[in-house]
Amino acid sequence: MNDYRNKFAELYQFFGGYFYQGWAADYNWETARPNFAAVIRHFRAVNPPITVTQVKNELEDLLSLDLREEDLNGVLSELGSNFYPPAENLTNKQWIENILTVLRESPTTARVLRELK
Repeated sequence: MNDYRNKFAELYQFFGGYFYQGWAADYNWETARPNFAAVIRHFRAVNPPITVTQVKNELEDLLSLDLREEDLNGVLSELGSNFYPPAENLTNKQWIENILTVLRESPTTARVLRELK
């Protein structure tokens, strides 16, 4: 049995901290609907570059395992993710690839979301 929480400690913090069960309700979306790319840009804006790099590296390592979709779903759940990629017409693998794309954007695209209190 794999212990993905220890193998991917930064992803466990990332998914558990940004894509927990109530993630969409904790930000002021103003007129936009909740979206994962904005949350990832928020993550980039509020974390040091080394943390962002560690998350990128662990996402790449996770993808390199070449897990089947249903296995990847279980791993993401174990890592604390409550995001449902099919709601965005994405597979889990596509969602991770999209996260990587956003993390690779220019740092000037990082934006802090206003968190609700």
